[in-house]
This record gives sequence, structure tokens and C-alpha cells, in this order.
Amino acid sequence: MRRAAVFLLAAVLVCACAKPPPKRHYASADEKNIETLLETYASAWNAGEEKAILRLYADDARMVARLAHAHKVLKKKDLAANLAYILKEQARAGLSVELQKPLRVEIKGETARVRALLRLSYTDQGEAVTVLVDQQLALRRDNYFWKIVREIPEPVGAVSPGTPPGGS
Repeated sequence: MRRAAVFLLAAVLVCACAKPPPKRHYASADEKNIETLLETYASAWNAGEEKAILRLYADDARMVARLAHAHKVLKKKDLAANLAYILKEQARAGLSVELQKPLRVEIKGETARVRALLRLSYTDQGEAVTVLVDQQLALRRDNYFWKIVREIPEPVGAVSPGTPPGGS
């Protein structure tokens, strides 16, 4: 018992003395909010949360669907009408979206342009596929919140399962 207590105390001391991970420094609060928006974007799509996904987009938003609808340009109302189907297809394919860092953010007043690298992993005919996508987004501040106005995914290449982006 005493040996376990000493071990536990030593483990707590080691953890307490360890350096915390470095904090990310943002050029502005807007840049931080935009990165949070994109993290929410990835988690909402992964969770299949329809309401959370729709809240990310401005009312006049246009986007290109990733897997369903053969990369057709959709308006937000089209996305809302087809979102259950899109999420069903993404779930069937086992699609997961992972936001890669760093992001490129250009903010000009109430608008912003963002380029983010996304890693899409899914199954196609029983084969695991991982694709890197250069996600180009146009954002607009809408009632103090950043909203997606345009979304264009451009695949930049397939990655072997387990290979880090840019790795061989």
C-alpha cells in the first residue's frame, strides 16, 4: 500500500513538473474565432449534426458537396433539403473530416478568405481511402459570428492509409 502511494505521488509530481503544450498565438481574435469555426465545422460534419452544420452557413451561402450530388453547387436551402441524404451517404462511406494545421486566413473588415487543408477518410468499395482537400472558404461576419458564404473543396491528392500528409 505504501509503495503504491509513493508511486502515485511520484507520478503526480512528474505530471505537475511537465511543461504544458505550447499555446497557439493568434494575430487577432478574429483569426482565433475563424479557427474555432473550422474546428466546429469538422466536428459537426463528423457527428452528423444537421442543425450545427446549417448554423455554420450564411443564408446566401453556396457550397460544393463532397461525396453526394457529384460535386454539384448547392445553396444553403439545397443543403438543408438534402442534408439528411448527404449525411446518410457520408455515414455509409464512413467519412471522417480532420482539420489539418496551419490555416491561411486573410481578414478584411467584415469578410475573410480561408484556405484549410482537410483530410477526408472514407471507404470506397471496401477500400480505405484518404484524400487531402484544399478547402477554400469565404466568410462573412454576421451578427458578430463568422459564417461560411462560399465553400469550394479541391482535392490535392490521395494519401495511403497511415501516411502523414506530405510524407512518403
